[in-house]
Amino acid sequence: MLPARRVGGPGIGGNRSPARHDQVPHPLRIACPAPCARRDGRCAVSTVDPFTYDDGPYVLGNLDADERAAFELHLATCEACTERVREVAPLPVLLAAVPASAFVDAVEHPPATLLPGLLHRARFERRRRRWLTSGLAGLAAACLVALAVAVWPSSSSGPSAPRPQAMSALVSSKVHATAALSSVKWGTKIDLVCEYYTTDAREWDYQLVVLDKNNVAHPAGSWKLVPGKVVHFTGGTAVPRDQISKVQITMGDRAILQLAV
Repeated sequence: MLPARRVGGPGIGGNRSPARHDQVPHPLRIACPAPCARRDGRCAVSTVDPFTYDDGPYVLGNLDADERAAFELHLATCEACTERVREVAPLPVLLAAVPASAFVDAVEHPPATLLPGLLHRARFERRRRRWLTSGLAGLAAACLVALAVAVWPSSSSGPSAPRPQAMSALVSSKVHATAALSSVKWGTKIDLVCEYYTTDAREWDYQLVVLDKNNVAHPAGSWKLVPGKVVHFTGGTAVPRDQISKVQITMGDRAILQLAV
């Protein structure tokens, strides 16, 4: 804490009186004014955007429901984060297009607990950065907290998550998507990551259709695709996973993308 300076008459023998508190421009009072909240959830004092590192996890589907809702609300007011999402939007499609042989190395079967451990570590790091950002903005004197955390994968092993596969275009289309099929008790769950690459401002309705081994079509859900936005959609069907032959995305009565199972 810096000592308060006295103000008084000139000269050594001049009368001096203690300055009032509101007359002394304390350095910390200038540097750290009272924080105020903004509509987008960021602090008006801090220049650090707590959502800076969320574009990649958002596109890859790694945010939980609350984090995704907060980030999408933030995108409505932040052009910088919106631009970063556009830049990494093709990443899921590109990753899905990489052949499985490219991931094979000396260890052909990595432990099933590796991915959950990495995702847990990533979520922890995001929450730690947000805590530090809000804490520094709200304190009169800034304090720096160092956290050392060792995250070990769980020893329990379970079924690994299905790997998304890129869907093939049946017609010339600006729509790109990946699909991952999971067997569940009630049938088959289908997770889609879909984007419409165009500057056209119109929104289109799309349907998810499953074809069984007898080539009978079964609806699995529908959604509205907004140009330039990544859509994470989960559909489902009562058809068992091993009875599905194809998964299609249709617009109207025309199939535009297909995944052969």
